[in-house]
Amino acid sequence: MLTVHLIVNVFNGEKYLAETLESLVLQDYPKVLIHCIDNHSTDKTAEIISEFKSKYANVMSWLPPTHMPLVDARLFALSEITKTQEMPFYFGFCDADDLSTPDWASKLMAFADLNYDILTCNGYTFDENKKYTPVDSCLSQWRPTPFGCPVFLRSVLFSSENLKDGTALLDNNFPIIYDTEFWLRRGNDLSCLHISDRLFYKRIHSDSMLLNNFFPVLLERWGMLKKHNLPLSRFLYGLFRQLLNMVFRP
Repeated sequence: MLTVHLIVNVFNGEKYLAETLESLVLQDYPKVLIHCIDNHSTDKTAEIISEFKSKYANVMSWLPPTHMPLVDARLFALSEITKTQEMPFYFGFCDADDLSTPDWASKLMAFADLNYDILTCNGYTFDENKKYTPVDSCLSQWRPTPFGCPVFLRSVLFSSENLKDGTALLDNNFPIIYDTEFWLRRGNDLSCLHISDRLFYKRIHSDSMLLNNFFPVLLERWGMLKKHNLPLSRFLYGLFRQLLNMVFRP
């Protein structure tokens, strides 16, 4: 039975962190390790992590040398895990305000022996008013573009085979929408198994970095277009749709 490593990067996440960690320690898959990366928080994050470590043997914490952008912190966590853990294993990324059903890991890992690069599932997004919206997270739905991808990073368990070539899993040149860049770069190369169960809950904030950094995000999208030699029409079409969504957003 392979181990599942769940990486929780957190910076000043005291508001939701305990709820998130509770949903992870309740996983019914027997081999789950939870890695909390405290990115030099100044609130009660460290105290919450320490409390969970004292209660649960499978919760551990890491402290980067300095405060890091999210992509670098996630890469730091992966480097520390690969130093101490033998391959193969599976791993996933969890934001400090998201939730999982207790059977998230077990339902996906039921297919681990098939040796897929990624295992994905469906889930929900929910907002501050507790409005739940079903979302499907599957690469086969449409081709990733600089303006989006159908796969939530939160829905995925990655095989450690993705780390063997020495190439960084995520590109830190895209610190805000690194996940979109990943699917644009790797989506066509990955073997994917998708199950229809809704096993994760992605919290949507009104103060989301993605929603409140329009121009930095636009520059990253342009950078993706150039890096991957994509047609300008794909960029312009995506930009047009995003502007429409901004104008008509409820």
